[in-house]
Amino acid sequence: MKILNLKYQISNIVLVALCALLFSSCEKKDAAAEELPLTLTLSTDSVYCLPVYKDLPALEMAWTAGSNHGTGSSISYILEMDKEGNNFAGGLQWKIGRTADRSMVFGHKQLADTLALTFPTDPEDAYQTFEWRVRAKVMQTGEEQVSPVVKVKIAWNVSMLTALYLVGDATPNGWSLDRATPMVIDMTQFSRFYWTGKLNKGEFKLLTTDSAWLPCYVSDLTDATKMVYRPTDASYTDNKWLIDKGGNYRIEADVKALTISVSYLGGEMYSHMYMIGDATPGGWSWDNITEMQHPETNIFTWEGNLSAGQIKFPTELKSDWSGEMLYAPTPDCAPTTNGTFEARVGGADNKWLISNPGEYQIRININDTTISFVKL
Repeated sequence: MKILNLKYQISNIVLVALCALLFSSCEKKDAAAEELPLTLTLSTDSVYCLPVYKDLPALEMAWTAGSNHGTGSSISYILEMDKEGNNFAGGLQWKIGRTADRSMVFGHKQLADTLALTFPTDPEDAYQTFEWRVRAKVMQTGEEQVSPVVKVKIAWNVSMLTALYLVGDATPNGWSLDRATPMVIDMTQFSRFYWTGKLNKGEFKLLTTDSAWLPCYVSDLTDATKMVYRPTDASYTDNKWLIDKGGNYRIEADVKALTISVSYLGGEMYSHMYMIGDATPGGWSWDNITEMQHPETNIFTWEGNLSAGQIKFPTELKSDWSGEMLYAPTPDCAPTTNGTFEARVGGADNKWLISNPGEYQIRININDTTISFVKL
C-alpha cells in the first residue's frame, strides 16, 4: 500500500509541475503579446460601397493591442482616415478610447455617407485611395504609438437608386404617373432591376419615382440597348423605347452600366375578353357581362346587336372595376374599322360611343393594339 501511495504522490507532483510549466508559458505568451507592435489590418484593399446595402459590412478593421511596456496601464486608441497624400491633416478621427474590442466595422451606408460629407467635392463612382492608421496612448505614461499606414481604394455612390418604374402607353397603367409600374430590384446586385409582364404596342420610359417625371432614363438615340440618365428636360431628348407588338415581355435594366434589354416572350396576353356598357346586350351588369370569342392567340371577335350607348372591354372579371380594361383613346370615341385602344388599369375612363345602333362585327387584335367595328 505504501508503494502504491508513493506512486500516486509522484504522479501528483509531476502533474502539478506540468501545470505550473504550462501556466508559466501562457503567462510569457500573454506578456509577449503586450509587446507586439501596433498594427492595423483591413478586410479588403478595394471597396465599392452603396447606401442601398445599408448596414451590410463594407469595410472591417482590427488592430493589435500595442505595448504598455509592462506598466499594466490601459491603452486608449484613436482611428484615423484621410485621402492619400494629405498626411492625415484633413481627414477624420474616431476616438475609440480604452477598449478590449480592438475592431471596427463600417456598413455601406455609413461609409458612403461619411465620405460624401467629408469630401463633398469628390466625384462619385471613382475609386480613390484612402489611408488608415491607429494611434495608441499609454494612459499611465502618456507615451504614444502609431501603426503603419494601411491603404484602401474606395468608391461610393450616395445616389444609387432603390426604385425604378415603367411608364408609357405600352405599360399596364399607361402615362399615369401615380400608377407607374414598379420594377423589381435585384437583391444580389442592387444596380439591376427587372420586370416581366404584358406590354402593349406603344412607348415607355423609366422613372426614378412615381411622384415626378424627372429624373428619368430614356433610350439612347443611336442604341436602344443603352439608357441615358435625364435629370432635366434640357439634359437629353425625351427618346422613349418603342414596343411594336403587344405581348409578354421581360425588361432588365442596369442603372450603373446604363444598359437595358427588352425581350419578347411570346405567348398570349389575355385568355378572356369581355364587353360591358349600355350599348352591349348585358348593359353595365357584371352578372350579365358579354364574353367575346377567342378564335386565335391574341385575337377576340364578337358579332351581334349593339344599342345606342357606351362600351368598353374588361380583360378580367373584377366587379369593383379595379381590373385591366381596353379603353378608347378619347372620350366618347366613334367606332371605326381601324381604331386603336389603350390597355391599362385605371386612368381616364374613355369609352366608345355607339350612336348608330344595329348589327356589328367587332374584332380586337392585341398584338398591334387595333380594334375594328364593322356595321353589318
